[in-house]
Amino acid sequence: MPAGGGTKARARQEAQRARILEAARKCFSEQGFHGAGMSAIAKEAGMSQGLIYRYFTNKAAIIQAITEEQRARRTEDLCAIATFDDLVERLMGKLRRWRAGDLQDDIFDPALFLEISAESSRDPEVAAMVSEQEKEIWADFAAIVRRDAESRGQALDDEALRCRTMALRCLVDGVITACVRDPRLDCDQVQASLRRVLRQLGGG
Repeated sequence: MPAGGGTKARARQEAQRARILEAARKCFSEQGFHGAGMSAIAKEAGMSQGLIYRYFTNKAAIIQAITEEQRARRTEDLCAIATFDDLVERLMGKLRRWRAGDLQDDIFDPALFLEISAESSRDPEVAAMVSEQEKEIWADFAAIVRRDAESRGQALDDEALRCRTMALRCLVDGVITACVRDPRLDCDQVQASLRRVLRQLGGG
């Protein structure tokens, strides 16, 4: 096969795989992992179940691919955040876009975040995937705490870094959960409150 043909075939395969994952994210977010079977994913993707099985052996493999994709994007996003104010702006911007249904090319989905968290308490395979990512997530949050402290001219000891990282992670996860559970929650009020609390956390 000519080199060009191989490149086109790989591009087609990548496009098909992305299409499957996009359909799965939508189904899982709307129906939950148990409610969304392979037939529902196939219907949403506009392809046969047989074709999906050429790319993913089962639903667990699709979930793993989604979590790995989210991990890579999350790390990229968090590494670009220099201060707590930056974090608040980025987080609330994503939540507003999610509520408006305007995700564009962003794979951030708070409802899916909660679904994965819930499934990890029921499915050992999903729990292992989530657990494997936790060290990296904590490291990313700790890096934000360090950068924010540096922007304020502060030097943190290990205990202060640990405490601030724990508080930051709990606040961020809590805001995501609250915004999903209560669609009436005012994002402007949440943003102002979160900014104020994080400034206090950072000693500002």
